[in-house]
Amino acid sequence: MTAGDREALRALDQSYAKAWLKQGTEAQAEALLALFEPHAVIYPGGGGEPLSGTDELRAYWFPEGAPPTQVEYFERQPVTIEGSPALAAVAGRSEIAFSYAGERSAQEGYYIIHARPDDEGHWRIHRMMWSTRPAD
Repeated sequence: MTAGDREALRALDQSYAKAWLKQGTEAQAEALLALFEPHAVIYPGGGGEPLSGTDELRAYWFPEGAPPTQVEYFERQPVTIEGSPALAAVAGRSEIAFSYAGERSAQEGYYIIHARPDDEGHWRIHRMMWSTRPAD
């Protein structure tokens, strides 16, 4: 893995947080889903069932008719970035505060992203798992 790959993976990780900071459901959805492979799998925090593919990810994060998610802040601190030119992992810690349906929530936890380069060489999220707990 090159220094350029590590920087691109760090940027992918930070782009995940930046996507949530966008205003409006469609802006968030467009920015967020563009970071994933079409058949990516997520393992939601809290023990939720795995979800696969753009349609399932969209339905999970942006259910039709649901109110928008207003993110106050989303900080991600990658601790390790390692792998090969074909598959890499980014693991770290995150903190987020957001409002959804009139309720504010602040959470912290850990995450891991497995990423692969697409046909153009851009790293995309292949698998993602996270844990959350209420922030102090």
